[in-house]
Amino acid sequence: DACEEAGTAVTGGQTVLNPWPIIGGVATSVVSEGEFIFSDGAQVGNSVVLTKPLGTQVAVNVHQWRTQNNTFWKDIVEKKIITEQAAEDMMHEAVCAMVRLNRN
Repeated sequence: DACEEAGTAVTGGQTVLNPWPIIGGVATSVVSEGEFIFSDGAQVGNSVVLTKPLGTQVAVNVHQWRTQNNTFWKDIVEKKIITEQAAEDMMHEAVCAMVRLNRN
């Protein structure tokens, strides 16, 4: 249903046994030479297309560090960069952004 809504199809994949569902996707496009701008060729005034909000990966990383209680998280707590509640809120916002169809 989601693929139909997005105007696409599932064309491949793999099966992995995991304790939680993992769903990812890749979008490809075919363009003529000159239609694509490499990041080192970007100029002021060029459009930037984001598929998720800036900071989404940071929120995911912080969540992983927090749940693993690793040295990155301990450093964040020690330096009072963010609270545990803020980290949870960041992850919630990231998940909400990632489950929405990027279609306007």
